[in-house]
Amino acid sequence: MIRHYIFDILLLITCVYSIGRGGPPERWAGFLLGIGDLASLAMVTDRSIRFQHEELGLLIVDALLFVALFGIALRSTRWWPLWVAAFQLNFVGVHVMRIIAPALPLTYYNATSLWSYPMVLALFAGTWRHRQRVAFLGDDPPWKRSS
Repeated sequence: MIRHYIFDILLLITCVYSIGRGGPPERWAGFLLGIGDLASLAMVTDRSIRFQHEELGLLIVDALLFVALFGIALRSTRWWPLWVAAFQLNFVGVHVMRIIAPALPLTYYNATSLWSYPMVLALFAGTWRHRQRVAFLGDDPPWKRSS
């Protein structure tokens, strides 16, 4: 339980930083990760039976978050959205694997938690690099040009 609180603090710091100091891709991703975390809390089952079966509510939240993050990755000029979308796809894959081949509840819980930290760290690093590029170059185009 303590690691959940640590993650929420890390996520809050990263979301505030990315929304306050990032460019459009960082702001969108920070907003989406924050909303995704809140939606996950709302969709998870009761603590007494949590991760004892497939968490379909979490699968829906994770799949929708993947689609949104993948959209940012396709449009953005940055590298980090690709990583964040890939980490999010791992979440979806864990849910699908639980449906296909049921595992132990603790394994399912750990597998769904594993990719959260690299996602948040990638967003933080992406925002930090955005700030460096703006300071050095004066500009950092956020989106690819449409043809």
